[in-house]
Amino acid sequence: MRCPKCNRQQVVIKITVRGETLTMHSCSPCDLRWWEADEGVLPLAGVLDLAAASR
Repeated sequence: MRCPKCNRQQVVIKITVRGETLTMHSCSPCDLRWWEADEGVLPLAGVLDLAAASR
């Protein structure tokens, strides 16, 4: 995948939290990062809430 900001290659990591697949996109050259769930883009606070609730 290419970064929407700088068009360079990005890192994509998928994890499952509480049965939901989350995808983290990270672009090192421009320092852009975002998370996606099935519904679309998920703010970091939403990812942290899901992770905290799974403890």
